[in-house]
Amino acid sequence: MSLEEYIYSEIKNAIFNRKIPLNSQLNEELLSEAFEVSRTPIRAVLKKLQYEKIVQSIPNKGTYIYQPTKKDIQDVFQLRVILEKESIKLACKTATEEQIKELEELTIKEEEYFKKGEYGKGIEFTSNFHQKLLMLSGNEFMARYNQELINITNIYLAFHDTAKKESSDSPEEHRVILNALRERDVEASVKAVEKHFENINKHLNFEQNNLDVTFSNIFKPYNKKK
Repeated sequence: MSLEEYIYSEIKNAIFNRKIPLNSQLNEELLSEAFEVSRTPIRAVLKKLQYEKIVQSIPNKGTYIYQPTKKDIQDVFQLRVILEKESIKLACKTATEEQIKELEELTIKEEEYFKKGEYGKGIEFTSNFHQKLLMLSGNEFMARYNQELINITNIYLAFHDTAKKESSDSPEEHRVILNALRERDVEASVKAVEKHFENINKHLNFEQNNLDVTFSNIFKPYNKKK
């Protein structure tokens, strides 16, 4: 793992595991001090995270965790439901058993991390599940757009999902979708997708955590992790 890869992984995991509160500035100088590196790799990592819509650069203020509005997230979920319902209809006709088993493996990994309390890793496998499911549609443009929507919802879920992280319903709900897919039951598959997103929305709140953070207490220098 390179220096930039290490810093990227550490910052991203810290964000998704709520170690960095919302409204905390991701200050380049403080991060470079915490990792004991120059600002150059920090700047490169923050740009990558900004491209993935995990952080945002606010003119004359600095870099912060990306915060879509309540309306933004409702619109994004609405689009995701539309895309996944269409993709599952197509997948019922074309998905192979090998592809379905690959999705099942993702639910196993997803569940393992949620049970260990590693929400950041769990949501990573959740994202992979949804994106691979979308890719079964064979529509490259739809899949590409869906990935951007997933990036937006992930950062929102990390801070506003009230479901117990160690007992997420997501893996089991994903299996319901896969069972319907395996049976080539279009109606059941679509209903399973709708139900899944309904449950996600039930566990959202819109309060913010504005606690202070000290990066040196979170991050360790690269050379100490080799």
